[in-house]
Amino acid sequence: MNNARLMYVRPGNLFKDFIIEHSVPVVTSTGRVADSYHGDGTESLKGCLAEAADEDRINHNQKNHIVTHTIVQAGPPKVKRGDKLTLGERVFYIVDVDDAGSLGFSTIYYAEERKDVK
Repeated sequence: MNNARLMYVRPGNLFKDFIIEHSVPVVTSTGRVADSYHGDGTESLKGCLAEAADEDRINHNQKNHIVTHTIVQAGPPKVKRGDKLTLGERVFYIVDVDDAGSLGFSTIYYAEERKDVK
C-alpha cells in the first residue's frame, strides 16, 4: 500500500487535507430545487490533488461541469457526486467518483474547481 501512495506524489503535489461539505437538496422561495452544502469542518479527507489529463476530461465531463482536477485518496470513497471539497480558498465540485478496482484501496475523484462558489 505504501508504494501505491508514492505513485501520485510529485513536487508540490503532496497529500493535503480537504474539508468535506455534503450536498443537500432544498426548495427555494420560488419553488425550484437547488443544492445547499452542509459541513461543520470536522469531516475531511486526505488526498493528492493533480490537474486532470485530457483523457479524464473527455471521459468524465458532465453537462455544465468540466473536469479540471483529479483528487486521489487512499481507502473507500468518503464523498459522492455533487458534494464539495474545500482546500483553503479553493473549492472543488465533485463531478465523478471512481472507486478504483471496487476494492476500497483507493478512490479517484474527478473535480471541477469553482471560483464562483464559496
